[in-house]
Amino acid sequence: MTKDHKTLYDTEHISCDYAARDYMDPAEKTFIEEFGKKLADMDMLDMGVGGGRTTKYFAPLVKSYMGADYAASMISACQKKHGDRYKFIECDARNMDEIADNCFDFILFSYNGIDSFGNDDRMRALAEIRRVLRPGGIFFFSSHNLNWDGLYGLFSLGTKEGSYFSLKKPGKLLNLLKLRYLNKSFSMKRHIKKLRKKRAGHIYDNSLNGKAGIYYITAKEQIKQLHDAGFNIISTYSRSGIKTNDEEILNSGGWIYYLCS
Repeated sequence: MTKDHKTLYDTEHISCDYAARDYMDPAEKTFIEEFGKKLADMDMLDMGVGGGRTTKYFAPLVKSYMGADYAASMISACQKKHGDRYKFIECDARNMDEIADNCFDFILFSYNGIDSFGNDDRMRALAEIRRVLRPGGIFFFSSHNLNWDGLYGLFSLGTKEGSYFSLKKPGKLLNLLKLRYLNKSFSMKRHIKKLRKKRAGHIYDNSLNGKAGIYYITAKEQIKQLHDAGFNIISTYSRSGIKTNDEEILNSGGWIYYLCS
């Protein structure tokens, strides 16, 4: 049985797991290197802050910092982890009524948090982010890459599927059968090809133990969504941290970072 993303994230088990994470993605490091001292003049919103993984690395660099998440347990985890040094609020990116227009110079939505939403909610979130971002402000986020070269591999046993070799990996076989059931497709290659023609869609992968669909999107479609939401000057970064618009490099990773204003 699948569940709503918020229901899954708003549990002690998941929030504790997220709070224990302590690392930066290569693209986040590239971003900090690129903007450097400019961050010191920025008021920052860390949307979808989760357990506060990014707080440690971004909060000391900016003028002011606010972390936000729609899951109350995540906010509790952040407060427990960081104390009262920084402000954390329970807030849904799709409806940020508690935040006035033009409040932030920099908004981060890390770890593919925006992929918790379906298409319509995603566009609502982008509109809200645009509203609370100051003119000339920057928005940096990541999203699952539908054109990722390794996407088929998530649903493969690494052997000839359907052969007796599959019997050597019964646990993985059962998991793959479950994912195919959730995706309503026996052939995941066919399913992914259909989604690529649509340029975006949900895939049940191993995220959250397959309990919720994850939004995947091509880079071209994501850039179109950003333009439709009023953003421009869009740059892309590979998961490995390279600033590039080279599709071969971008598609070598499972997600892409986008920088826009």
